[in-house]
Amino acid sequence: MKTAYSILVGLHVVTVIAMIGLLVAEGRKAVKKIPNGVTHAGLTAMVLGIAMIIINAMRHNSDSAVALLNHTKYGIKFLVLTTIITIAFRYSKKASITNQTWIALVGLSLFNFILAGAWQ
Repeated sequence: MKTAYSILVGLHVVTVIAMIGLLVAEGRKAVKKIPNGVTHAGLTAMVLGIAMIIINAMRHNSDSAVALLNHTKYGIKFLVLTTIITIAFRYSKKASITNQTWIALVGLSLFNFILAGAWQ
């Protein structure tokens, strides 16, 4: 279980970094749009995050030395990621997005990434 959890953490971090990278790369263009990879990376990160919480709970049930995760932190992260995915889905079919929408997506993604490391 520990190995599976570690693999999920690594994949989760890669998908979040990919989502941020896609958004930042889009910022260099004059006409910005939502890359399809943003929604895919966001949904993958969400599924991996939920799987990590489930595995952590299972590990905690079998070994009380394994600390239970802070569900408040992950609830907030889930809401932020749901907001990012909703915005990405809403604007994915549009020919372009405004700078404010792009900044909101980048800001929310960075907030979620920083929240993961800063809140212990």
